[in-house]
Amino acid sequence: MSKVLVTGASGFIASNLVERLLKEGNEVVGMDKAFERRYLLNEVIPKDEKMYNKTTNRISKNFTMIWDDINNIANYYHVLGDVDKVFHLAASADIRASYQDPTLDLKNNVLGTNAVLEMIRKNNIKKLVFSSSSSVYGITKITPTPENVPDIRPISMYGASKLANEAFINAYSDLYGIKAWMFRFANVVGRHQHRGVIYDFIHKLRKNPKELEILGDGEQKKSYFNVVDCVDGLIRLPEVDKNKSVEIYNLGYHEIMNVTSLAKIVCDELNVSPKFTYTGGDRGWPGDTPYTILSIEKALKAGWKPSFTCEESIRETVRYVNEKMP
Repeated sequence: MSKVLVTGASGFIASNLVERLLKEGNEVVGMDKAFERRYLLNEVIPKDEKMYNKTTNRISKNFTMIWDDINNIANYYHVLGDVDKVFHLAASADIRASYQDPTLDLKNNVLGTNAVLEMIRKNNIKKLVFSSSSSVYGITKITPTPENVPDIRPISMYGASKLANEAFINAYSDLYGIKAWMFRFANVVGRHQHRGVIYDFIHKLRKNPKELEILGDGEQKKSYFNVVDCVDGLIRLPEVDKNKSVEIYNLGYHEIMNVTSLAKIVCDELNVSPKFTYTGGDRGWPGDTPYTILSIEKALKAGWKPSFTCEESIRETVRYVNEKMP
């Protein structure tokens, strides 16, 4: 059994990760400032009213939750001193919001990651798993895109902040002997999703089941993969790969799907037949990419393998979101 820290613990991917880590017998410390998302943790941890009343509290025998910003992580060294591994998932992930406020991702993602790295250095923690993003690639001419593509140019503040984080992690790893695994995700979907294109479509269709507005031209091509497979990669790949000081993996599917096809699956699950309208252009918003097609050969060769298809993952997500959406 290990003691691990999960930042962003009440988020979409991280809450699923917390559940898996606890089921495998680990002691987990979670950290997140988004107290309003505590309901996601309630689905994976036995509800204890004490977690509503204190900033830091042991929720169960193997789980402690810190409700605070990662930029304040230095205040909790007494809780984190004996941590064996850090799963760093906390981040601002709203590309449209960072377009409106270009400093948002700098403050939350870059400076927040620096605070986490300083905690790791000062506590002599030697293992870090970092959730990066396929957005670091921007619009690349090489598809499927491998991890070692030579020309990486992010087109969003979010992508830029993730690439900056990767650079800092590389430097800390080399200087202070930290073993790091960095994962560039495709579009993760599944249980606990509370934002994103599927969520937006369901929200729109509840308001008007006769018409669905699709941002862009509907031809944007992405890979949608299940959060179960994502969590499996985060946990399993660091266990089998212990060679290099820093390793980067793409996680996603071989399959890709355009947004119109995704919309049709959502409508089929909801049993509606709306008219599709489009806002036009080859991307949905500033910073969006017209395609994300990742090579996952490296992860496959290392022993990771997705267990759900694109369509299965989307349908499961629609059912979950439709049930949980107020």
